[in-house]
Amino acid sequence: MKRYQITLDGRTFDVRVLSDPRQEQVQVEVNGRPFTVEIRRPSPGGEPTGTMPSPSAIPPQGPGIASIGSKLVTAPLPGLIKSVTVQPGQRVAPGEELLVIEAMKMDNVIRAGREGTIGAVYVAEGRRVAHGERLLEYQD
Repeated sequence: MKRYQITLDGRTFDVRVLSDPRQEQVQVEVNGRPFTVEIRRPSPGGEPTGTMPSPSAIPPQGPGIASIGSKLVTAPLPGLIKSVTVQPGQRVAPGEELLVIEAMKMDNVIRAGREGTIGAVYVAEGRRVAHGERLLEYQD
């Protein structure tokens, strides 16, 4: 899996390529949010071109930041829940650690994308999760 930092219109995005970039449609993650992008092969001798969401469609969040404004927090990547640092009823602030997912021998800290109260925690330490699986939910 390749990771890039791309600056577009003065905004920097953390981009991870999740599937084979030689395919016509490629799964990528931009600032922790999954997208499917279309890759077009250039005319002979040219550089590859592609279609991707506009910068305004991508929320200003960093890697490991849970979706801003969403009640549900889902796994941005598959892995093993290494720790859960919140519990139902707990108030959290933006950027506060929610849990850690270990993937490919790396700890990925998932942080709150907004202020709120944790309503439910759906995972526990030691459990494996799939990409997109629900991890926790805000009460408000």
